[in-house]
Amino acid sequence: MEININYIWTEDNLRLQGIHYVGKDNDICVLFIHGMSGNFIENYFAHVLGEKLSKQGVGFIYGHNRGYNHINDIYKRKIGKEITYTTERHGATYERFNDCIYDINAWVNEVFRLGYKKIVLVGHSLGCNKVVHYIYKKSLRNLIGVILLSPPDMVANGKESGKSKVYDKQLSEAKRNIENGHPRKLLSGTLWDWYTISSQTFLDMFEDGCPADNLPIMRNPKSFPELESIKVPVFTIMGEFDDIVVRTLDDDISILEKRATKAPSFDKEIIPKANHTYDQQEDMLASSIVKWINKTYIKK
Repeated sequence: MEININYIWTEDNLRLQGIHYVGKDNDICVLFIHGMSGNFIENYFAHVLGEKLSKQGVGFIYGHNRGYNHINDIYKRKIGKEITYTTERHGATYERFNDCIYDINAWVNEVFRLGYKKIVLVGHSLGCNKVVHYIYKKSLRNLIGVILLSPPDMVANGKESGKSKVYDKQLSEAKRNIENGHPRKLLSGTLWDWYTISSQTFLDMFEDGCPADNLPIMRNPKSFPELESIKVPVFTIMGEFDDIVVRTLDDDISILEKRATKAPSFDKEIIPKANHTYDQQEDMLASSIVKWINKTYIKK
């Protein structure tokens, strides 16, 4: 098995890094988009998945986006008569949701540069919202499947998941900071007693109708326009003890299935004993994904 570290430049000239598990068949590549503050070092389940896919001849890329870690300084280049370099501060604390288009597109281009012919896009947590948004905004050639791991209703989780008791205060504070010209000012309290987050990022992720509000499971309107744009097979997976559930496990998944109206198939699975990051159930998760890819695309 061959594993490489790959670096790519986004359209807005940020340098991101990723891990590539080489697929010897050079046909299908699974491109993994992580969630809030995710990173390859801590997302062990992604490593297990990459190993299993590579052994099957399927490529796997874990592509960092600018929201990796809580705060990070990312290399940025400026192209003029000479190329100069500086850094920009990003991470889950400061990221803007719509910038996911730049990040995912850069990794998609890398997949094709490496010689792969087909892509399966995988999102984990907030990465699901990003994958859905990317597909809605871009015409992605040779996309053959979408895997949603623990897909969240971001706004409902901000309001009602039981992790944040100060939502209204945070929302008012974020709006006030932006009105005063300080979009990157950090909120005085933490999100879910865990995340320190900037005002603009909070509004991007957790306000009704915000850019990340594309899987509105709790409100459950008649249509999910961005989800409806997916026209390839979908596989949705959640852990039995996943903490992003806003109704019930079965209800959350069923609503997504009903709203994915243009997907030719919608498979679903709940991983027993698994939490949001599938700790100690990594092998079961990876085996389920490999089985689905074999069934759907390879062993027909």
